[in-house]
Amino acid sequence: MSTQLAALSNILSSGIATIESKYSQHGIPFPSIDEPFKPGPLDDDAVLAETIDHVIAAAAHLIALVKPAPRSVAECALSFYLPLSLSVVVSANVPEILREAGPEGLHIKNIGDKCGADPDKMGRILRYLATNHFFTEVLPDTFAGNRISSVLDTGKSVATLKADPMSKHDDTSGLPALLGHCTDEMLKAAVYLEDNTLDPKTSASQDPLDCPFSRAFGRESLFDFMEKPENDFRKRRFGAAMHGASSSISSGALLTGFDWKSLKQDALVVDVGGGIGSTTLQLTKAFHHLRYVIQDRPQVIPDGVRFWEGENPDALKSGRVQLTAHDFFEPQPIKTASVFFMRYITHDWPDAYAKKILKQLRIAAQSYTKLILYEFLVPYAAPSNKEFSHIPGAEVPIPPFPLLPNLGPVSNVTMVADLQMMIASNAKERTLGQFIDLVNGTGWKLVSIGRSPKDTMALFTFEPVEF
Repeated sequence: MSTQLAALSNILSSGIATIESKYSQHGIPFPSIDEPFKPGPLDDDAVLAETIDHVIAAAAHLIALVKPAPRSVAECALSFYLPLSLSVVVSANVPEILREAGPEGLHIKNIGDKCGADPDKMGRILRYLATNHFFTEVLPDTFAGNRISSVLDTGKSVATLKADPMSKHDDTSGLPALLGHCTDEMLKAAVYLEDNTLDPKTSASQDPLDCPFSRAFGRESLFDFMEKPENDFRKRRFGAAMHGASSSISSGALLTGFDWKSLKQDALVVDVGGGIGSTTLQLTKAFHHLRYVIQDRPQVIPDGVRFWEGENPDALKSGRVQLTAHDFFEPQPIKTASVFFMRYITHDWPDAYAKKILKQLRIAAQSYTKLILYEFLVPYAAPSNKEFSHIPGAEVPIPPFPLLPNLGPVSNVTMVADLQMMIASNAKERTLGQFIDLVNGTGWKLVSIGRSPKDTMALFTFEPVEF
């Protein structure tokens, strides 16, 4: 067997050769880091996506292997400066300032003048970011945007942002808002992770309020916090951030992870806790033969109606799509659903609360009803040893030696999403074993898992059983 160094070198060299060959076959250059990001024609190539994941995993594994351990720990201890620095430049509209400056960039004196910050301090922050490939220092003290920093750009003019700062994140990609949300209220709350985890009063608690967020901002939920008048900007930013998080995640498994076409004409799909219905909209575009009911809190329904009046008014007029108010902890009023569908719901709640939601749906289910959860699946960093091989879709290909089974940082989005839920509401993203434990005693049995390339989420299909 080859050494780890040699094996990683082979993965990197063969992977890079495959990437270059793919782009050459299509007559297009590999994107430059000096150019703004834009979707490419090969983004949906499953083979290429897997190759890129292996290259990312191998590069990270190689760095972990060759970097001295003390240096790794020291750099990790100080890595919080990266999100903090990004927070500064996004709040100061630096991505937009540098976009308007063009590829030649702008001197820190001019950047400071335009954003109202001390040039020396802003320059030091930008140099740290450029050292980590966010922005480019094209000349000493002169910075320009690049491929990564372009994702932090709202697309609006600096003049517009200064004239109406409250609307900064409205009608944008949502990714700058996501960074703002994570580096503002969530980072402030995350400081209390150690205290909350080691405190005997909160460590094993399943109370949603026994979380780091409550320690940071008072004993109230994230959602109640957002409803305060003084947090109006944060609330608007949070809405845009959730849109950004959704748009940055492939929805392939949603459409292919379950055989929606197998449902009969006019079968009813109930989107429980579906918000304004953005996920249901994707389903309606692909599966015209189904009927849909979107359930959420009463205050969300008017926003949902406006959303559908803009996106697909005929669906509302015809009754093919309906929006109704419902608390999913209360008895489910719909007893004829072919599918109860939930996206990003169980991850909001500790097990004890999520089980209550699932039991209400089981009580309302018929023998033919399916429960479908669209959630992150936290992959183990250890081999599963085929523990779940009896469940279709549970097992995934083993990556080449010596890569971790979950490809290390390739799974970081899922891992940090899990910690984010712990911080925000004492909840969690779940491993496969945790999903099986979750439905135990609720009247549901996991029968399949649907995945698709590039999708960090999975579609879990459950069938009713006696309980």
